[in-house]
Amino acid sequence: MLVNLREMLADASAKKYAVGMFDVSDLEMIRAVVQEAESLRSPVILGALAPDLQGDRLEYWFALASLAAKKAKVPVCIHLDHANTLDEVMRAADIGFSSVMLDASASPFEENIRRSKEVVQALSGRDITVEAELGHVGNGWVGSGEGSESGPDMLTEPEKVAEFVERTQVDALAVSIGTAHGVYIKAPELDIARLQKITEASDIPLVLHGGSGTPEDQLRAAIANGICKINIYSEMLTAWNTAMLNELQKLPHMAAWPGVLRKNPDAAMRAVIREKIGLFGSNGKF
Repeated sequence: MLVNLREMLADASAKKYAVGMFDVSDLEMIRAVVQEAESLRSPVILGALAPDLQGDRLEYWFALASLAAKKAKVPVCIHLDHANTLDEVMRAADIGFSSVMLDASASPFEENIRRSKEVVQALSGRDITVEAELGHVGNGWVGSGEGSESGPDMLTEPEKVAEFVERTQVDALAVSIGTAHGVYIKAPELDIARLQKITEASDIPLVLHGGSGTPEDQLRAAIANGICKINIYSEMLTAWNTAMLNELQKLPHMAAWPGVLRKNPDAAMRAVIREKIGLFGSNGKF
């Protein structure tokens, strides 16, 4: 069943669990996420990234995701992840996405408010939720030294949260408390004290980006202190690509059927999905 973040995260917030948002790039990733969520009776979020939606790919991607969501016996949200422009948001909204994220987190505070509010107003009256980001979850590897976009000056300032939420009227807020997108060289240390202050400032559902590779105890602490949506992608890719490399290295020739080759890689990816759903505590909720 297709739902939006508002319906999904209200229950997660009240019951102190998190819903996994898994970015998915193709049919098998979509099927894997929804089928594993069904088997564990968990709500789930299918995330779409801009590189997978270029040209007419949006139509193909959404047709597959929509079919999976409508067939599912658990709630499924179809979410646009990290849109950079209003045009990207409207393109996704018009085709049928149930949720969108406008990421203006690298912009100054007032500009972030203006752009996030613009999306909320553009979607007014439509049953589509809007996520924004305050503070900036950078790209690059935490611990990788020069070139990493993460740092203390990019963390969410708790004293700005209430104003941001009130002025934008967004439905969910991604916060920066020590994670980064990509692969960690050194495990992050989440600022749970900062998260507690953010939670005290507003009752809006909170989102954690860069969940892949974050230690389990820290994810549990984040969920206990208000995080109710966690984004996962890199761990899925690592599991799938590692298993696929192993399969390719065993081949006597390259004329192998894709459906045969990807059996073990798909299984490895599904194991990650199951593990995260269990860790987030969303299993058994539907």
